[in-house]
Amino acid sequence: MNFFTFRIWETISVNTMKVMPGPFYPNIYMKMEEEGELAPRTQFSEKRLVEWYTDEYGYRNRDSKCDVLLIGDSNITGAKLTQDETMAEVLERMLQKDVYSFAPATMNRFLATERFQEDPPEVVVVSSIERRVPELPAVGANGINSKLRNITGTIIGSSQILTSFAVTADRVSKLGLYRRTLANIDRNLGNRDYIVYNNELFMEGEYANREYSEEEIMRISDVLEGYKNALDERGIRFLFMPIPNKENVYYKMLPSQKEATFLPRLFAELEKRNIPYLDTQSTFRQLHEQKNMALYPRDDAHWNEKAVEAAASLLANELQPQHSKKSEKKHFVNLTK
Repeated sequence: MNFFTFRIWETISVNTMKVMPGPFYPNIYMKMEEEGELAPRTQFSEKRLVEWYTDEYGYRNRDSKCDVLLIGDSNITGAKLTQDETMAEVLERMLQKDVYSFAPATMNRFLATERFQEDPPEVVVVSSIERRVPELPAVGANGINSKLRNITGTIIGSSQILTSFAVTADRVSKLGLYRRTLANIDRNLGNRDYIVYNNELFMEGEYANREYSEEEIMRISDVLEGYKNALDERGIRFLFMPIPNKENVYYKMLPSQKEATFLPRLFAELEKRNIPYLDTQSTFRQLHEQKNMALYPRDDAHWNEKAVEAAASLLANELQPQHSKKSEKKHFVNLTK
């Protein structure tokens, strides 16, 4: 099946069998030369050899141990990153604690998952790419679906026969996708669905740095406050870690050079509500503008290993206040090598 894809993601992601416990096939090891999602099979594509491991639940981890849990999107999963470059593994090495990647997933999926009720993590970090932050679901939204997925996933996961059947059925459902072939045909015909500025590819271009209304800022803050309250009731520490859009950090490459104001405005409101967050935007801007560091692949909108290292350093120092400034500096020195 991976012959028809340009990433491992499409090869092992669950397509139609949404009753399985996780977003990927369980207990998988794969290695593949991948290309970015924005313009595969074009002059912009940059190939990279990556390897993947998935755990027994179908999440991208080597095991299911969990002191710190990361809820997020494909950035937390580690699109176009090899296994030891993913946020979970980088943070685990810094903290010397078990870090679990629960991605892609939502807070509601976490709250409905029985194994985390029986053995809860110490800390939950909710992460999202900036452009998807407004889409974060409030606590309780789609709660029934999450509970049903937990039940069916537990049943299927408890049987090797059922798991094998579900994976086989899902693989068969993918035969019509042929992503690699379709991508090749589109590119050969000259079709373009990507945005290019200064030889760099972007997901949304100028639209990414649009202005948000005060009502939107308040609504999003309400959602995040709901996350914190739900975890406070369970004695679990909460932290919000947004990932800036590529357009946010590379705004000087855009025709208008308009700076994004969304995250700073959101942070100001979260500050008023005592909701803990990581200011990744300031760190990423500093690294890019002062050290000329690339934080995203040219052909992809996901962060790269340097950005992961920077965010993990911020997160490690937040979760371990006893970390000295010397320790913090050490993490950033490594980034420039």
